[in-house]
Amino acid sequence: MLDLILNILSAVREFISFLSGTRLFFNLKWLGTILSLIFGAFIVILIVKLQIIDGWFKTAGNFLLTHTFPKRHLNKSWQKILIRLEKSDEANLRLALIEADNLFDDLLKQMRLPGESMADRLRYIDSSQISNIDEIWRAHKLRNVLVHNHEYPITRNEMELSVKAYEKALKELEFID
Repeated sequence: MLDLILNILSAVREFISFLSGTRLFFNLKWLGTILSLIFGAFIVILIVKLQIIDGWFKTAGNFLLTHTFPKRHLNKSWQKILIRLEKSDEANLRLALIEADNLFDDLLKQMRLPGESMADRLRYIDSSQISNIDEIWRAHKLRNVLVHNHEYPITRNEMELSVKAYEKALKELEFID
């Protein structure tokens, strides 16, 4: 039995060595190379169409974020924002929202979300990632109004709701305690 297997393997080896010097073998190698390139291109197209890499970048971005922005640093920054919010004067209320928005935008950048502005980056987030994304949008729009219109009248309640929207999202993403 063992002799039979050895004879078959020897015959196959001789056949392959015979073919390796022929034009047919050369053509088969080229055909294999061309087919590999074509199938490789199809795989790349599939990855792009199915947005598989987007998921990888988000995962990698979250990993990088936890190492680039330690929770302790974020918690300290967030406490400063909350202290501003506790003060009743209009300047601190405005700054609390602006700083919360800036902190959140910095985190989105660290997550490697594409876009030139925070609004561009927010378009890559949906309610499956952050449950209160609509509140984040409202808070960001309010922040833009405050920055561009210094006389815009604000209420403490409006500012609190906006800052708390960022807080909820940051806790959901586990960036602050």
